[in-house]
Amino acid sequence: MVSPALREYIQRIEMAPHHEEKLVLTVRGFIDLFPFMGAVLYNYSMLSQMGEGLLRANAEGLHSIRDQREDIRNMPPIYSAIREKRAVLLDSVLIRQIPAKYVHGATYALVVPIFHGANVIGYAGISGHPDGCDGINSSLVHAISFYGEQVGKALATDSLMAKSVKLTKREVEVLQRMSWGESIKEMADRIGISEFTVQDYVKSALKKLGAQNRTQGVADALRRRIIH
Repeated sequence: MVSPALREYIQRIEMAPHHEEKLVLTVRGFIDLFPFMGAVLYNYSMLSQMGEGLLRANAEGLHSIRDQREDIRNMPPIYSAIREKRAVLLDSVLIRQIPAKYVHGATYALVVPIFHGANVIGYAGISGHPDGCDGINSSLVHAISFYGEQVGKALATDSLMAKSVKLTKREVEVLQRMSWGESIKEMADRIGISEFTVQDYVKSALKKLGAQNRTQGVADALRRRIIH
C-alpha cells in the first residue's frame, strides 16, 4: 500500500512550477521518503542510449553531476534495469560492473528507472540504507518503483527531463536541415550564407545540446521536440 505521504510528495512534484524544481524534489524524495542516505539522478536518452548526470543528493546537500555522461550499454546492470523498467539491486558483485567514478565507494546500490509508458526518461541510483542490502525488501522496492514511475509521469511533460536549451532560430534551422540529410554546402546555398557560418551554427548548436557529433545532436533535438 502506498503511503499518503508518498502520494502528497508526488503531487508536490507535479505542481512545481519549474522543471529544475521538479528535478530537485525528485532526487530529494529518494532520501526524504525512503531510508537511504544518498541518491543520484540521471537523464536517459532512448535514442543515443546515453545517461547524463543531473543531481546528487546526500546529507551535505545537493550537487550537480552534469559533467557525467556515459553510454549505458557500458554498464550492463543499469542497462538491464532500464530495458526491463524495474528496480534492480546491485549487490557487491554487480556493482563492480559500474565504473568506480560513478560508485563513490558504495558497496551496493538500488537502480530505479524513471519512466512514463514505454519511454524511460531517466534513472536514479540510491544507497546508504542503515541495514545495507538486507534492509532492501520487496515492499520497499515496490514503493520506490512506484515513486519512480509516478515522477516519470510528472517529468515527462517537461521535455523528457531534458536540460533547458535555448537555441537561436538559425541553430534550429541547421539542425532541421541536418535531419533532412543536407550537407554543409547545401545548407549554405539554400540559406544564403557561407559554409563557414553554417559550420559555426552547427558547432554552437551541438555544444548547447551537449552532443558529441551531428548524429547525436539531431537525435537529441528530435527527442526534445526542437525539430520534427
